[in-house]
Amino acid sequence: MTAPSLPLAPPRATETLGGLARAFDGFAAATARLEAEYAALRARLARLTEELEEKNRLLVASAERERRLEAEALRQSRLAAMGEMAAMLAHEIRNPLGAMELFTGLLLDDLHDRPEAQRLARQVAGGIADLNHLVTNLLEFTRTQRPRRQPVDCCALADQALRYVDDLIVAQGIAVERRYEPATALADPHLLRPVVLNLLRNAAQAMADGGTLTVAVAPASDGVRLVVADTGPGIPLDAQTEIFRPFFTTRAKGTGLGLAVVQGLVGAMGGRLDLASQPGAGATFTVVLPAEQMGRAA
Repeated sequence: MTAPSLPLAPPRATETLGGLARAFDGFAAATARLEAEYAALRARLARLTEELEEKNRLLVASAERERRLEAEALRQSRLAAMGEMAAMLAHEIRNPLGAMELFTGLLLDDLHDRPEAQRLARQVAGGIADLNHLVTNLLEFTRTQRPRRQPVDCCALADQALRYVDDLIVAQGIAVERRYEPATALADPHLLRPVVLNLLRNAAQAMADGGTLTVAVAPASDGVRLVVADTGPGIPLDAQTEIFRPFFTTRAKGTGLGLAVVQGLVGAMGGRLDLASQPGAGATFTVVLPAEQMGRAA
């Protein structure tokens, strides 16, 4: 016997099922394309957002840089005006100061047999020396330096500068230690003298309760080294990058010009200024200048 055959699905039902399958496949493909496009759009949006944020950051940085430049330009303009005024005042003050210094020196000689009066006159002389030092710094700070380099005996120049601050050293009970080796630098003596004088005065003023002031001169592989060291309280770490900036000072009565002048003069002579200091362990300033032999070799 033959098995009875199953009834076939109606043609229309088969077509309907095939159409539904094709529609479902088309819908799945469209969904996949939409998901891919959506993912691509999200990625593009993320990139555009990053680019926008970067442009905003650059815009803010540019605006901040412009504000800093404007502030710096204003500061430089004020410094220039202040420099012109300071130079004019310094020239006007220097003339009477010279006369006062001369008359005070004569007065000290006349008072050699009156110790108390001479002590008072020395205080006046010290005040005049301080004013003269301030005026000199103002002039050096505002002046365009054109050094005339020549061989300079650094040991002799250091001793000469020490004599200028002898009253301050004696008044504060400071011991002076000289460590000299013969050395001739190629420098401008008229610029090197205020450099050493400023460093000596700063060192002495840092030892109000006494201490040891060391002055060393020695030849070195990189030129001539002139060292001024004190045993004072040292320079705070956070101030060591600021002390060469004009008008910055750690002293209540300081003007903040001394080290700025020193750095400018040393640089004008083709040298460099180094600082080594630890809080509580004093400060050491080293001036390195071209040696005379280097100038001949050049």
